[in-house]
Amino acid sequence: MSGIVIAAGLLTAVLFPYIVPATIGFLLVGMGVSSVVPLVYGQAGKSTTMSPGVALAAVSTIGFLGFLVGPPLIGFIAQAASLRWSFTLIAVLGFCTTILASKVKIK
Repeated sequence: MSGIVIAAGLLTAVLFPYIVPATIGFLLVGMGVSSVVPLVYGQAGKSTTMSPGVALAAVSTIGFLGFLVGPPLIGFIAQAASLRWSFTLIAVLGFCTTILASKVKIK
């Protein structure tokens, strides 16, 4: 559900580039992302393939890499095409969260 909220928020901001709808769109993105993080950390803490501490460190590392790589990647795509295309790509990736979540088996 979070991936759908992320994608809907970004697509709202892309399709309606005015202050009110874009603000509502980014509000939806924040709500979608904020619910993913606790779920991912919770599942990492319950990991049976590695110790919980190592699993949490791995998730944190991937999260920090996203913070480091994401903005330059968005800027690169925006420079090559436009900011709307870069946000559209992020919306597609947000929707991929929904697809990936359906493939994960939670114990």
